Amino acid sequence: MLSIQQRLASRIYEALKAAFAAGKLGALAELPAPAAIVVEKPKRPELGDYATPVAMSLAKPSRLAPLAIAEAVAAELTEADLIASVAKPGFINIQLADRFLMAEVGQILALGAEYGQTIPEKAERILLEFVSANPTGPLHIGHGRWAAVGSALAQILRFAGHTVSTEFYINDAGNQMQLLGQSFRARYLEAIGEPAEFPTRGYAGIYLKELAQTLAHQQGKALHHEPVEWFTAYAEEQLLAQQRSTLATFQTTFDRWYSERSLHAAGAVEAALKDLSERGMLYEATQSRQEQTGELTGRSSKVKANAIFDEEADGNGSEAVYFKAADFGDEMDRVVRRADGRTTYLAADIAYHWDKYRRGYDRLINVWGADHHGYVPRLKAAVQALGHPADSLEILLGQLVRLFRTDPATGEKVEIRMSKRTGELVSVDDLIAEVGVDAGRWFLLSQSMGTTISFDLDLAASEKFDNPVFYVQYNHARCCSILRKAPERGVPVPEHFDLDQPDGSPWLTTAPQERSLMLRLIAAPDEFRFAAAFREPQRLTQYAYDLASDLSQFYEHCPILPPLAADLPDGLRLARLGLVSATRQVLATTLGLLGIEPRESM
Repeated sequence: MLSIQQRLASRIYEALKAAFAAGKLGALAELPAPAAIVVEKPKRPELGDYATPVAMSLAKPSRLAPLAIAEAVAAELTEADLIASVAKPGFINIQLADRFLMAEVGQILALGAEYGQTIPEKAERILLEFVSANPTGPLHIGHGRWAAVGSALAQILRFAGHTVSTEFYINDAGNQMQLLGQSFRARYLEAIGEPAEFPTRGYAGIYLKELAQTLAHQQGKALHHEPVEWFTAYAEEQLLAQQRSTLATFQTTFDRWYSERSLHAAGAVEAALKDLSERGMLYEATQSRQEQTGELTGRSSKVKANAIFDEEADGNGSEAVYFKAADFGDEMDRVVRRADGRTTYLAADIAYHWDKYRRGYDRLINVWGADHHGYVPRLKAAVQALGHPADSLEILLGQLVRLFRTDPATGEKVEIRMSKRTGELVSVDDLIAEVGVDAGRWFLLSQSMGTTISFDLDLAASEKFDNPVFYVQYNHARCCSILRKAPERGVPVPEHFDLDQPDGSPWLTTAPQERSLMLRLIAAPDEFRFAAAFREPQRLTQYAYDLASDLSQFYEHCPILPPLAADLPDGLRLARLGLVSATRQVLATTLGLLGIEPRESM
């Protein structure tokens, strides 16, 4: 289906075409395409339901005043179901007729769960990678944010007409896995009472102690001669299973769990580097080109020294293999093979994305933490070097999550800090236990990725209307309650709602709260498609809250069931009941896209 704004843009285009044919658009030589016509909500709602600034954008090429263009277009635009008016300096404001609104509510009731699905200009096959943690411990609250964002975005993109696959990249290669095995083996030896030396930068979390104690209880001392590799494999298997379970509970599943180690085993890293070499994108040297010529700026030197993913040639004067990342906008060329022959993390990541494109995806979207920002240019460079458009890879960077709770001693909000390395972390499991899945997802989705979240645990756990997710779920449950109680109050719920009076005029014209609720409902398709297009699931938390607020106002001022509305005309009663049913459906769809349960009772 086309959304309201898309349909209005098409109607405005037809009005422009009519004005153009009548010679009312001056020197204008070419009309804008319908997709280029901006339709938006006016800043002052009393001016209209929607507005377009198209007249102002055409003033220069037409050599006419914006008001003159607006008046010419508005004259062609006004029809039975909408009224166009003009406001300075050249806005065309559009008021939707009651008949238009009622017809759209009828569409919600007819289409049900399919209402709001739109057709994108270009449907894409998208691979969405998110969370992608090391299998070395529980998932912390930052992983929870990526899980909420990634899983919601996948649902929103699918609803918008794209084909989306989701993937968890298991970082199971590199030094951290050896360190995991050493840490776990030490904990196991401690558990069976044997001396053990814990590694200096080992994983000190309580979870490894608990896992080791369980293993010791099951096996006794039978494993004390096993090598570190055995303990690495066992710990990885157990911790990865825990991560899968946590994510499933948090309404997050993946189509594929992709092992970094499998890249190396399948020869993909070498194949990707060969591809780059054949394209002339690699060279051997003891230093990068920028270091050789002195072009490395002070800023680049600082970035190189501090970035967590930078890797030196490490060859004591021997030659390493460099990727020409600077040719594609990165600050410097990057090592992909050290002088000792070992490939770098970047080489593996290049191979991983090389493999993604080989699987036939049009677009790759990665959801990462903000500490990866320095890694973005080099991966974008690699994508281009492999022959793909830079914008076919999107990397969404998310800021930190700060957790707060009221200190009972002082009444002040205090921050709960976390550190994965020392084990002092707030895990996703902890969050779920404290506030539940729905509240956890809502608060992690409620702000843009680029904003640090200040997560109020007390608010998220409360069952009061100042808790936004509780408020939205309560209003969905309120709709369900009204529809359940209607037959008990002598008002059978019809299979098909008749929203029009016998003379064809709409019933719902008596209260401003009816109109406000209908306008909010019919905005859903645009909210869904904008959330997909701009990768902004937080739009839907705000939309759901606004819709719940409009429903609450409608409920307060527009009674439906006896005895409060005993004298209400039957036609109006059923029309209002239909509006409640439509609201329940749109709230359920919105919450479903966010991975939040639309509760039927509370």
